Amino acid sequence: SYLKVEKLSSPLTINNYQKELKKFVDYMDNNINIHKITTSSIRQYFYYAKEKRNLSQSSISKIIAIIKSFFNYLETEEIIAKNPTRIIRVPKKISRAPKVISKYEIDLLLNSINFSPARCRKNYIRDKLLISMLYYTGIRRSELLSLNWDNIDLGKNYLTIKSGKGKKDRIIPLHKNLTQLLDKYLSLRLPLKCNALFTGENGKRLCKCSFTNILKMHLKIAGLAKKGYSAHSFRHSFATQLIENGVDIFKVQKLLGHSCLDTTRVYINFNNSNLVKAISTL
Repeated sequence: SYLKVEKLSSPLTINNYQKELKKFVDYMDNNINIHKITTSSIRQYFYYAKEKRNLSQSSISKIIAIIKSFFNYLETEEIIAKNPTRIIRVPKKISRAPKVISKYEIDLLLNSINFSPARCRKNYIRDKLLISMLYYTGIRRSELLSLNWDNIDLGKNYLTIKSGKGKKDRIIPLHKNLTQLLDKYLSLRLPLKCNALFTGENGKRLCKCSFTNILKMHLKIAGLAKKGYSAHSFRHSFATQLIENGVDIFKVQKLLGHSCLDTTRVYINFNNSNLVKAISTL
């Protein structure tokens, strides 16, 4: 309730905190006294997470932040007298721009879906809409899979992202290619038996695992399997192309749902060709 009410955290964030804290408690032994947990034992857990769970430095940083937040809460509520994580620092995150998928590759990917082994036309349209939604809106994978039909306004041509990062809902205009696909998809889904926009074979909301398999399948068919693209690559492509087309960075920030402008700047890939173009304007 603390995360939900006071920190205004999203359901996904709360779920991630719960999962990681359970792993921490299991490691420490469920019966251990919270007052007896030391800085040393917590550091041992971080080492265990990195070595035994084979996690990346980025994942370890997130775990450290979660554990620190938990003990900060215990200290604030005066449940513990001394915070064992106070001297533990979260490693500075190295911002690396994710791989960007080019416009040519996106067109190739969408066209290749025409030859995919989709079991029925509904799945073929769904898969095309899934990938198009990522590219034409720049939304996160978690936001994509959380979409409901009532998030879509086909009359005004926009979608609303609820409870995204930054604690604010945001409005994203729908590209004409998306509205056409949505119309086709809706006609195939009627009558609606589930409010979830994207559903799997069981008729329930499409899960992360199924989505990942769908994306991998289509990347393979398009000959892009070895490129290392992920759902986030489309978000990066969305932001990069908007910037290169002259869209103001503050508008891009709003579309992406970033609370900090510095986060948006990470999505700007100033490669050599960009620099050459910049110099040529002098």
